[in-house]
Amino acid sequence: MYEGYLLKVGINTIPFDYLRADTYKVTYNGQDIDSYRDADGSLHRNAINHFVPKVEFNTPYLDNAQMQTLLRLIRSQYLDTVEKKVSVKCYVPELDDYLTQDMYVPDIEFQIFKADAEGNIIYNETRIAFIGY
Repeated sequence: MYEGYLLKVGINTIPFDYLRADTYKVTYNGQDIDSYRDADGSLHRNAINHFVPKVEFNTPYLDNAQMQTLLRLIRSQYLDTVEKKVSVKCYVPELDDYLTQDMYVPDIEFQIFKADAEGNIIYNETRIAFIGY
């Protein structure tokens, strides 16, 4: 059941100020091992009981201070800085429940919307994702 937030990274809830809820996506990926189609074209699945979620969202336009605050919320919870591995608790609509799993943060691509000589930066919406192991 939904508890008023969509995503926690470690102990840090990602505030809605940094997460556009209308862009929040969760895929609850099932997995197969050695599934095959026979000579008649029938699929024989060997589904396993390990799901690999993928969570992604866009930020709104953020200034540099806001972006750095969001990134600190994530980076401060890294379990492995090389892998960018974190424990994520995410709301999964398919389950109407939360799932907690170790995930990694794929590379984030930043695009600047505006910068000026006074030291101000505004970032376009930025996609941030977490992918399960």
